[in-house]
Amino acid sequence: MCNDVGSTSRCCAFYSAVGVIFTLWVGVMITTQPFFIGGLEDPDEAKSSAFGAMGAFIFTFVVSLLGMWYDTNHKIDDTASVDGPEAEYHLATGDVPTYGTSS
Repeated sequence: MCNDVGSTSRCCAFYSAVGVIFTLWVGVMITTQPFFIGGLEDPDEAKSSAFGAMGAFIFTFVVSLLGMWYDTNHKIDDTASVDGPEAEYHLATGDVPTYGTSS
């Protein structure tokens, strides 16, 4: 799954986008209704932590977008090389069976 820069960047971009949405929701909940969150001693510190985590997720999202951009602009096409795994592949040109045909 994450064997190159593009795949890793897409995975991290999805994860960080979900993280931004979640930490935004937590930050808004702490800001508007901290009394509904049990065990919260200092709402200002919790709000600061939630929005700080959201900033970290935004940074990761931006870096992931840069990774995806880099991968699309610097990708080497494996099929264009002569020494690739397809170099020895040839279509059959001789006696080809006619599976199920009437000829």
